[in-house]
Amino acid sequence: MGKWIRIALILAGLSGGVAAQAKVAADSKDALKTLTSIGDALDSADHHPVHILYVHGMNEIGAGDSALLRESICTKLNLCAVADWKNAGAEFPDKGEFAPGAPPPPFEYQRSRIWNNAEEWRASAPFVVHWVVHLRRHPAVLVVDEMNWWPLVLAFKCRRIMASEAYLAGLNRQLLQVCSQQSMQDPGGLGHFYPWISPDEAARLAAIRPHAALINRSLKDGLIDWGVSDLAIVVGPIGGLLRDGLRQLMAKSAAFDPNLAGAPGGASDARGRYDWRAQLRRDNTMDQEFVAVTHSLGAFLLFDTLTAGSAAPAGQAITAPEAARQADENDAGRYIFERTLLCYFFANQLQLLEITNLETDSGAASGAGQPPAAAQPPAVAARVAKLRTSVDEWEKLHADFQVALHPNDVPARKRLQVVAWSDPNDVLTWRVARVGDVDVVNLYVQNALNWFRLFAWPIAAHVNYARNKDVLRVMFSDTKDHAAGH
Repeated sequence: MGKWIRIALILAGLSGGVAAQAKVAADSKDALKTLTSIGDALDSADHHPVHILYVHGMNEIGAGDSALLRESICTKLNLCAVADWKNAGAEFPDKGEFAPGAPPPPFEYQRSRIWNNAEEWRASAPFVVHWVVHLRRHPAVLVVDEMNWWPLVLAFKCRRIMASEAYLAGLNRQLLQVCSQQSMQDPGGLGHFYPWISPDEAARLAAIRPHAALINRSLKDGLIDWGVSDLAIVVGPIGGLLRDGLRQLMAKSAAFDPNLAGAPGGASDARGRYDWRAQLRRDNTMDQEFVAVTHSLGAFLLFDTLTAGSAAPAGQAITAPEAARQADENDAGRYIFERTLLCYFFANQLQLLEITNLETDSGAASGAGQPPAAAQPPAVAARVAKLRTSVDEWEKLHADFQVALHPNDVPARKRLQVVAWSDPNDVLTWRVARVGDVDVVNLYVQNALNWFRLFAWPIAAHVNYARNKDVLRVMFSDTKDHAAGH
């Protein structure tokens, strides 16, 4: 009898977990009724292409983070076969500090160079992979522009963080292999793992006996050293390099023409062929549409790309070619973000990262007894609210574009929509409040089985947004499905 009671309890727990997973909660019961979707964009009357700008989060190991989303669109929603997705090639930044043959940036950590030569720097370049598909029941072509920024942080993590763990928690064997072997592993064979740690050094480190308990060691090596360290890296000086690289990749995504991806020549015909600059000059046609899908840290990085190009150091004039490059990337950012209606966050860290951007109260600073901004300490005057500033810029670009699209039809003008997905059992996600004039809809789901409200596996809670069928339905169903409560 006791055995059957235990089995019944287990089955009840499983059914309870599955039932919890089939719910989408919101701050307001009518929130879902106000949303449009990727499905709506794909059903546009003019059948314009729709790009998903996919930016992965922290703790990434290699390319392909968008694979779960792409496969789930096919297997969970039955909108395609997995083999229908076509890899249209990868592109790398190729200007400024990423130009061919450019020397590595002279960053140091405790008086040791991060990148020692041009080869190491070249192996650290971020890249974008273009995936193209025609979904069932939707006439427009869908593109996933997968932004891979993980190569830029590997040199630091492998040499300065992971290597030293041999003396503390002990090394993660998989990560040691990533850091010490060169292997072609991304779509198209362009990005690769670089041997940041020599084979001899890797063997020596692997021989050191770990001192931490197994579970503690796993948490330190994986969650902290390989994951949370990304947060610290991107808010420092390396974040400027990352922003510049992603801005170049955004421009390449704007110039990618998915309608040519299946033509003779394939990827080579599609890359760099779309004249987005001509469309920007017209500024009254929705020729392409963009949807942002980001995971964890990716939301912060996406917004950071709206930051204008870096100015030259004090006392140094910016060259004409560099000024032209930055202006072109600013135009590409304008082109993309004014055509972006939807933004989906999976498990974001925006609230955590904004702690690094505390600012003074501009109103208080102008009052009696407050020093003017010029008299404030440099550390205070230099801080800006990046998220608010970036979102305000995004909203303005989008609003101005809607006026150009519908100069005499105010009701037809669409507002920017930001949807923040969170699993309450995800330990690395935060609720997103309203930012400026942009409304944020917070939606809550269960990505992992919840055992009697005692425990849910936090890793599954963090990574399974793109596997959750209810999340996908909201993202890809049309508006009338939301209104009907599906």
